[in-house]
Amino acid sequence: MPPAYQSAFHKIISRDKGVFEGHNFLVSVDTINWIHVNTLTITEQGQLFSSDSKDNHYLLLQSLQSCFIQIYPDSNISGSGKSSISQPPPTTSTRRNLLRKSSNLNSSDQSHSKSSEDNEHQPPAILIKTFDNDKLYIRIPSKANFGNLLSCLMVWQNLKPQGLAKKWYCENKVIEGFNPNAPIYELLVCRFKIYGPLPNKYKNLNIVPGPKAPVYQQKMDDFKANFDNSYIITPQISSDNHNSINEGWFYAMGALNSHGILNFISELDGTLLYSIDIKQILSSEIREMHNSIFNSSNILFIGQLKELRYNNVIRTLSTLTPDQLLTPFLTRDGKIIPNNQRILIEFPLHIDLEDWFVGLNYFAKREYIGSFDNESKLIHNVEHPQLYDFSKANFRVSKKMSIDIIEAKFENTETNKSGKIYAEVRMWGFPWSRTAIVNHTNNPFWKEEFSTDLPISTQMVHILIKKCSFNDSSYSTGDKLIGTVYVTPDILTKQIKTTSTIMTSSESSQAIQMNTVPLSSMASNSNAGLDIVRLTINDPNNIPIGKLLLEVHLQEYHILSPSVFKPLEKMLVNAPMKDLIKFCNENVPSSDFERVSLVLLDIFQSLEVEDDWFKSLMEVELVNVDIMTRKNYHQRNSQDQAVSNSKTQQQSSHNNVFNTLFRGSSIFSKSLEKYNLRIGQEYLEKVFGDFFAKISNEKKNCEVDPRYVRIQERALRKGKSIHEATGLENGQNEDVSDDDDDDDDNSSDDDADYNAEKERERNERIKQMVEENFQNLYGYVEEIWYKIYITSNDLPDQIKLQLKNFRTKVELVCDPEDKVTSLNCLSAFIFLRFFCPAILNPKLFYLAKNHQTGSTQRTLTLIAKILLNFANRQEFSPHKEPHLVRMNVFLRKHTPEIYDYFDKLTGRKNDFNEKILDLSHEVKRFDLGLDKTSNELPTTPYLIDKYLRLTEIVHLLDYSKYVKNIGNNNNGSMSNLGTPVNSPSRDMEREQDRSRSRSQSGTPDLDPILNLSDLKLNYENKYQIGSLEFEKSEFLELTGDNETEGFIKSLCKGNEEIFSFINSNITLKDIQKQSTKIMNKIQELEIYLENYEFPNNYKDQIIWDSFTDDIMNKCWLDTSRNCLIYSDHVPSSNNQYKKLVDHAFSGLKLKFNDHQKLNGNSTMNSLINNGGMGNRNGHDVNGHNNNNNNNNNNTGDGYNETDRNQRLSSTFSTISIGSAIKPNTSKNPFKKWLRKN
Repeated sequence: MPPAYQSAFHKIISRDKGVFEGHNFLVSVDTINWIHVNTLTITEQGQLFSSDSKDNHYLLLQSLQSCFIQIYPDSNISGSGKSSISQPPPTTSTRRNLLRKSSNLNSSDQSHSKSSEDNEHQPPAILIKTFDNDKLYIRIPSKANFGNLLSCLMVWQNLKPQGLAKKWYCENKVIEGFNPNAPIYELLVCRFKIYGPLPNKYKNLNIVPGPKAPVYQQKMDDFKANFDNSYIITPQISSDNHNSINEGWFYAMGALNSHGILNFISELDGTLLYSIDIKQILSSEIREMHNSIFNSSNILFIGQLKELRYNNVIRTLSTLTPDQLLTPFLTRDGKIIPNNQRILIEFPLHIDLEDWFVGLNYFAKREYIGSFDNESKLIHNVEHPQLYDFSKANFRVSKKMSIDIIEAKFENTETNKSGKIYAEVRMWGFPWSRTAIVNHTNNPFWKEEFSTDLPISTQMVHILIKKCSFNDSSYSTGDKLIGTVYVTPDILTKQIKTTSTIMTSSESSQAIQMNTVPLSSMASNSNAGLDIVRLTINDPNNIPIGKLLLEVHLQEYHILSPSVFKPLEKMLVNAPMKDLIKFCNENVPSSDFERVSLVLLDIFQSLEVEDDWFKSLMEVELVNVDIMTRKNYHQRNSQDQAVSNSKTQQQSSHNNVFNTLFRGSSIFSKSLEKYNLRIGQEYLEKVFGDFFAKISNEKKNCEVDPRYVRIQERALRKGKSIHEATGLENGQNEDVSDDDDDDDDNSSDDDADYNAEKERERNERIKQMVEENFQNLYGYVEEIWYKIYITSNDLPDQIKLQLKNFRTKVELVCDPEDKVTSLNCLSAFIFLRFFCPAILNPKLFYLAKNHQTGSTQRTLTLIAKILLNFANRQEFSPHKEPHLVRMNVFLRKHTPEIYDYFDKLTGRKNDFNEKILDLSHEVKRFDLGLDKTSNELPTTPYLIDKYLRLTEIVHLLDYSKYVKNIGNNNNGSMSNLGTPVNSPSRDMEREQDRSRSRSQSGTPDLDPILNLSDLKLNYENKYQIGSLEFEKSEFLELTGDNETEGFIKSLCKGNEEIFSFINSNITLKDIQKQSTKIMNKIQELEIYLENYEFPNNYKDQIIWDSFTDDIMNKCWLDTSRNCLIYSDHVPSSNNQYKKLVDHAFSGLKLKFNDHQKLNGNSTMNSLINNGGMGNRNGHDVNGHNNNNNNNNNNTGDGYNETDRNQRLSSTFSTISIGSAIKPNTSKNPFKKWLRKN
């Protein structure tokens, strides 16, 4: 039995699936010249055709996906596209002209008296404006055509246009199967400091001082016009400039419960301050704040970014303002608390931030690119499925952007520049990063990098240059804006070669509109591959005032669901790591070593096999050392002394190689360096943070080079400070020093005796300064070494484990009598790559707020140099650095301690030092108890996005990008052809090529894949031990990991040894095959989602009916413009919007020129609410059977194809839609057409 429909719209949409054909219309593109068309047709591809009486077809609109629909109740249409509701009544002559044209539908010989009658029954018109901005007006005299055409257009409005960004959607993964009656429990509880509204009665709050948080600042070029170009949205004047909300920093208890509600509780009396429903927050609205904003790396932003939400809206389908897209943010007992749509939380430890970041994103709306396809299935078995109950073909999008602000160059706009300036990265009305404050010169220099994750819809980034207005050492919301730099989509996508959600100027930008600003001018660059660009700085009046040099890099990856990567994960756990290292050495340019090293480190660390990874890296790196050691050993024990003597010089060079081991760049050195910095960041903060602040505050002079001290002394005599004099070292005031020398020489001719005495006094003063400076420097070096030495037991165990393994490996390949090389290698990582970089540039490691300059920077440089020599047990030479020879006293004094320190770090001695730093890595992490939907979230600790990293390794191992360069050369080595010129393995490859060409029979160790056909992704269903065929078979995608493993073990008859043998025999080629398979899936999905959406994407009638219900549930009529919009929620207090199924058309008074009349009056409300219209079981509202034509030729919905067009016109009756139904009508006005076949 056919099911019942809620309305005629439901019935037509469900039956016709966006296809339409009707007769007798007037069409126009400008509302002035109207053309009569015999037939209008909308195809399954969303194309609108017209046909004349001679059956000639004309394409009127190319694509109707996401079109804009506006209804004109009568024919008074202006060219601007405004509704007649907002226009003055047209003159009689204008109406006559329009009606004279519309009268051609029936006859061309109507009299003047007839036109006056038509004046009262003017047919409505519909404006269709496509997503590509093509317009068409259609005048519809027939009510049947009007209802059917409107229902068809509603389908195409809800189908997305071309482009990945248009397929954006968000969903709550946790809500699936969410039981509101389930018991509530706390997932996370923490005491933290928050910045938010202070309650009226805040006597029980622990309020603390802190920097004022930035508020939303609206840009003037935002939200200027709506899609129809006729209704300008008046920019909302931001009240944040006169912020009346009392905000501040205070301590509170935070509790995130199992229903996704974040409660803030007073820590003194336990009262509820306010709550946030995290399920209403987008995942991109939960963000880490950059250290530069609050001088803290443990602050989390939670809020509603209205610009970001507005960018996610397809403008043709919504007239809601940005403020109307917001939902209640802070509430208490159901009441809204006045707020600024954001709060900031500062956590005591970074591991707390990591846990809360994952927990909050677990409940937040996660964002995807996706669409329904023929494989969409019900996720959960429900009786009445909604559209969100079906799965989509989707992927996540990762857009990691890094902006390195190098320097600015201002034109001569001001002759006297003074004060301090800084650069600020701004998105969605909020600052997310700031550079250090520097002097306002014509050429300020920063060289600071900012990295972040861009949401899918973000297309542009603003960089503001600001001048400090109140305090030269701190930021303020009142700082003066000097200029703005626009980082446009064309700049962001310079290096993206695949499909992207960033839309360049050549693409349609209607779905995600960008600010209408001029494209930033770029300097001509012959090397298009460089990321460094020079962009125009525009002042507040949009006048160019200079250029900003910056490096912009954007990496976009499309990440499939975690289930796709499960086979690859199992392979990588048992991967042949040495083959993988060899592949990277041969195919990765040295410039990419750092990025690839971090990718591989993240993968193996998230898979918890980082120890095996580091062991493999060490062994590969030490192979050449082992060979060299064996050669030296052979030469030393050779009986041929002559040969031995001739090799003395060569051995010396070998010794030099040993001394410089791991000082260069390799995958191992980069991986261990990143690993140590990641694990040891908190250690560096707690050991060095106060020490750097002390040096900066005390500003002691530690210069011990007499040459520079002489310059400082001369500057002091001229009334300058030591800080100013320090600049002389860099040659800033060389002319002054030369003048002084000239003055001294000239005066010495006049009075030699007097000047000689003066010179002796000056030398004595310089000597005293050097001695005083040496004592300052010696004290600082003693202090920092003491901090390092006594905290040896606080250094994270993960770092010490790798150093222990590293020392053991080095000692195994070196000469047994060599006790120096292993310690030098330790020094290369613990001092050269860990301690010294943090000392030289504290701001880079978030250990200081600003760049260290002048005497402070010089002091830190000297400290780092002394520590490095100390770690290498190498005294200063009188010939190279005579001014530091005195520091050899420190080196000799503490040499036993450095040996002791290395032994403690590597487990050679027991470390009895007390742990004094209380680091977070000592805190036991607990399981949050999240379900499997959390698999795609970053892992804790360190917030590693495992599946992003796996996607990156898939791109790296995919051979399809190398195949293009092979051509027909089947004899060439794959690795050779893919190896860059500057790869460290290039020389070795050339030697291999020569030997291979001589033998003509060599087989490379790594079996190359020369053609994609070699990858044979259509595997046969067979089982071979060691071939990993089971990894590619289909059941891996249909069953869980446990079932798969159990199945394989059952094949092995429970023999664990055989199962382990299968896993242990994975080859690099197996991993490459799986990577290519995943890469093909990504590319196929990209192609599918880049295309338009069509009704035939919804193959199943069940999902199409759910789609129909979703259309009607979200459809609203904007009564101010008479246009249809679609939204999940509309402000209930706004009477501007009426739901289509709730009498929305009652006020339009639509009138038609149909000649067939029915007794009584009717409105569109009857079409929506009259049950007889939507009764699929063949009965009207009075129970009469109307199903007179039920035969075997009917289609699935009860209609045969021959009378399909008849049904299109009979679905809507020919009575006047605009006439109102009398409340006590005795007859059902639709009974007559309901009985039609």
